[in-house]
Amino acid sequence: MFFLLLFAFGCKQTETPSLTEEKPKVKGPFFGIIPTDQPQLLAPELLASPVTEYNGTFSPDGTEFYYSTSPPGKTYITFTELQADSTWSEPQIASFSGTYTDYDPFFSLDGNRIYFSSQRPEGELENSGVWYVQRENTGWSEPIYVELMGAEKDEYYTSLSKNGNLYFNIWSDGRMFRGIPTDSVYQVEPLPQIINEGSNKGDPFISPDEDYLIFRGYDDTLGRGDLYISFNIEGNWTKPENLGEPINSETHEMCPWVSPDGKLFIFASGRISSPLQTSPLESIKKVHERYRTFDNGQLNLYYMSADFIAEMKQKHLQ
Repeated sequence: MFFLLLFAFGCKQTETPSLTEEKPKVKGPFFGIIPTDQPQLLAPELLASPVTEYNGTFSPDGTEFYYSTSPPGKTYITFTELQADSTWSEPQIASFSGTYTDYDPFFSLDGNRIYFSSQRPEGELENSGVWYVQRENTGWSEPIYVELMGAEKDEYYTSLSKNGNLYFNIWSDGRMFRGIPTDSVYQVEPLPQIINEGSNKGDPFISPDEDYLIFRGYDDTLGRGDLYISFNIEGNWTKPENLGEPINSETHEMCPWVSPDGKLFIFASGRISSPLQTSPLESIKKVHERYRTFDNGQLNLYYMSADFIAEMKQKHLQ
């Protein structure tokens, strides 16, 4: 999934910021944001940069935020945390990242683990695998490999339900899977055909109660890639529905996440405020300056209210 980030995209948003502008302080749990019905950039004064940011996840209490940062050549898991004065720390590479290509962090529901995907070596593992770190008194533990029995050792993007089921996608397979925990490993099974049919499904976010699934797909999209939702109604999954505008756009959307209380929705998008307008014989410096901003077509993190989920589900209950 991470190599898709090499693409550049275009759409619409707000003003193009300058990297030299003084940044205001972000304050309070969950960055102090109030979810709205329209996507908004997530703490751009703290998170946004000219490189790619995606796959954001808050700790359950909203005092830690981990996400993926992807400059050319390597991807890092990056984090910021709430400080004593209610401001947030300057983002830095996580204690368990930086040596290998790491991405897709996801907090467990109790906040004591972070699951993530990584290309760090494990036995004969050559592609991406799933790992986790455990919270300890002094910080995070060393990464621990997650054994997914029956998977193809090319796993990305995990999420967890209350009962410990682990959802993920296998990039080389183009499908999404569920890992059911046993004593020491997960037994893996593909998600139902109604969800996996089509091409290249991934980035599965499962709700804590496993009553809905939001994921990334490329069939009948508004742009490069869109987000879709399927509901589990009395044990049967509904046909996936495109989330539509304003969430999806003519560019690329991916990496959905919903807060444990079901109120906040975060996703990544490549939309930009306005295409660069140039003329013949104009200085190329204008192009250079334009793409030094975060609003340059790379993925950024967005947030909005998650109320649309209940609204979409209601029509299946009538």
